[in-house]
Amino acid sequence: MAKFISKTDLLAWLEGLMKERTLAAPIKEEGVTRFAPVKKVADIVMDPGATDFSPKDWFFPPSETLFTVSKADGKTVITPRTMEKEAILFGLHPCDGLGVALMDLPFLAEPADASYAEKREKTTLVGLACRQSRPECFCTSLGSNPFDATYLDVLLIEAGGGYIVQSKTEKGQKLLASAKLTESNVETPAPPAVNTVPVEGLVAIAPHVFNDAFWTRLADRCIHCNMCAFVCPACYCFDIRDYVGKGGVVERVRSWESCQAAGFTKIAGGYTPRPTKAARLRQRFYHKFLYMPKQLGSIGCTGCGRCVRVCPVNIDIREIITTMQKIGAKVAVGAP
Repeated sequence: MAKFISKTDLLAWLEGLMKERTLAAPIKEEGVTRFAPVKKVADIVMDPGATDFSPKDWFFPPSETLFTVSKADGKTVITPRTMEKEAILFGLHPCDGLGVALMDLPFLAEPADASYAEKREKTTLVGLACRQSRPECFCTSLGSNPFDATYLDVLLIEAGGGYIVQSKTEKGQKLLASAKLTESNVETPAPPAVNTVPVEGLVAIAPHVFNDAFWTRLADRCIHCNMCAFVCPACYCFDIRDYVGKGGVVERVRSWESCQAAGFTKIAGGYTPRPTKAARLRQRFYHKFLYMPKQLGSIGCTGCGRCVRVCPVNIDIREIITTMQKIGAKVAVGAP
């Protein structure tokens, strides 16, 4: 027997939760599906496939004020931006849960990022299992799968006119206390098949491909629009700037950036350690496949395929992984 909730009861449960918490879920605006606060549950895209933008936007917004600095009675006052109430992030797929876990690695490492840590603490993740995979998906190659509840608080699997409910954490169990659940012998459907990519051994191979001409050839196509980084659930490059507003109040604002941007790594004196397009493009993939595994213990990719879908010049991370494996194999045997 499994815990089960009908579609009608699911919507009623979400409506009840909205009275006390912020509900963020996939919505469609101007043809783009993204996670955002919803005003009514009817606006939720219940089967978004992979949303165009990942749920990292909720924890790490494209632009956010971290804190303000002002003067009061001759003293400097620092006021951090905080969440007003707890939130539910609804409709994540398992690969999105993995993406949140990957973002946790840099942002929650000591000293933890205060803004990110507060959002994580006050947000409960309610996921939807994938009903079908897309051609660009390769989540199983990164250790996840369409029914993987590992990185979620609650997972819903559509079956029998409703959803099989799995609660994976104490936070998830508390949230489900107000849901109208029943016991059902409904059969769990088989997860959809997912394409695979040869990721195994990539960390060891990467150093041998670093100076290959492949990166220059690939960079000839790249227009550095940075969209791959912006839709990626695991990219976290950012820029911080201070802005002076009314009354001399200073806002410290953090905004998305990309390691592929020409000025991102420019240092004092104007020196840029990655002056070419090839070096900057290579940095994106080496951060994912070498630096992040070495420093944080995990490859920085979920296999969601968003970067494949959004790239205007058809640069495909799956082809890059496969090519790196082939070049590395040649180097290993001493082939020309």
